Amino acid sequence: MQLFPQLDKDRTFFKVQDFLYNAYPEIKRRAGSWGDYSSPTVDDMPKAPSYGNSSERRMIEHALYGSAVYAVHYAIKHCSATSQIIIKCRYFEELSNSKVKARIGYSGNDAYYSRLKSACAEFADCLEPACNYYGVPEEIIPDLHVYQKQETIRK
Repeated sequence: MQLFPQLDKDRTFFKVQDFLYNAYPEIKRRAGSWGDYSSPTVDDMPKAPSYGNSSERRMIEHALYGSAVYAVHYAIKHCSATSQIIIKCRYFEELSNSKVKARIGYSGNDAYYSRLKSACAEFADCLEPACNYYGVPEEIIPDLHVYQKQETIRK
């Protein structure tokens, strides 16, 4: 029996890839959209009471998503040099696999895809403490690790 659960590199790779291709662009958009902040208007017409402050909510959301962007960049910065190159080239510069392989000096597909999966696992490892450091809630950036299911052995 293992003390720590075994990481499923393939499923973690797909979860990280999905995050970087789909969730992260939305996080960046929401971090950059300040919306319309304006001073409250006062008039003498009767109204239903308003609950909450929508400007405050938008500012808090902007700050949280901004922290999420910082957490992603912090996580990449703390990956190994090769993993940084792979993640930046593949997911941010959107280079083809052959161009990324050329940048890191790999020629075979098997070695490259193994290194790509390792880079994504390393990113997931670095992202979790980065989110804690920047105070990013799990609703914005969930844990990207996927673990293999362990069967319990009964004696």
